[in-house]
Amino acid sequence: MVSKYFPNPFEMEGEWFKGNLHAHTTQSDGSLSPLDVCKLYKAYGYDFLFITDHRDVTPIRDLSKSFTGNFLVFKGIELDVPSSEIDTKYHIIGLNVKNKIEYRDPQKCINEILREGGEALIAHPYWSSLTVHDLLKIRGYLGIEIYNTHCHYSVSKGFSTVHWDDLLSRKHYVLGFAVDDAHWYKDKLPMDACGAWIMVKAPSLSEDSIMNSIRRGLFYSSTGPEFFDIKFNDEEIYVKCSPVTSISFISRNGLGFRFNAEGNTITEISCPLDNFEVFLRIELESSDGGKAWINPIMLSE
Repeated sequence: MVSKYFPNPFEMEGEWFKGNLHAHTTQSDGSLSPLDVCKLYKAYGYDFLFITDHRDVTPIRDLSKSFTGNFLVFKGIELDVPSSEIDTKYHIIGLNVKNKIEYRDPQKCINEILREGGEALIAHPYWSSLTVHDLLKIRGYLGIEIYNTHCHYSVSKGFSTVHWDDLLSRKHYVLGFAVDDAHWYKDKLPMDACGAWIMVKAPSLSEDSIMNSIRRGLFYSSTGPEFFDIKFNDEEIYVKCSPVTSISFISRNGLGFRFNAEGNTITEISCPLDNFEVFLRIELESSDGGKAWINPIMLSE
């Protein structure tokens, strides 16, 4: 018998909320003020935003007052600290961090973020030239950025799903996040804002509710496609989604399946569970190149 660890957001009570976890403003190297960044994301249908300026926590009191009730603004920070296997820097996002953090060591940064009551993400591992060994030697972070809009549009290093699979193959359970890391907004095209998000299942649009659901992995990540349902039993897993050109079931080594649309698109599929080991994750791809990712299902005998 194979047991499965998967906090399924589609089985939870609550509503879906759209948010971005990584954005910069004129308080560091972004091209828009904090207020204008929030206005932009709200106009694009986002429900919440983390402002993560470099090396300091941007005040958000006035922003929260401006959007009371229908748009939630979180404090955050991005820290860059030495040093990786090849002497590059780790970039670490502190979610819901209220105070500035100045440690110059990745593990101490993560520890301090957790002491602050926040959560730590490892930003853009591919862009940072981090290896799986770099990611394995630190502990306590919630997950990694598996897609980063800014890194994708600026230097074609936006996808870090190989890092994710390396960790999962070693039974190192981490969540996967799609983020913008927005800097230039409308100054350049394509815009590096409002291109990626997580859809969080939560009881309400409040700080505690959203943070609790993020911690539990009750979300999926996307640059366009939508997941509508996921169900599984001992024999198969069922996925329902928006129209896509492929639904992939990815596991360790060469195991898994990719289902391609026989017509123009596919919207649901049932997949047998007899060709996976250690982990299973599901990835959607649409005709315009958009992708979506559910958090991993961990398997064990």
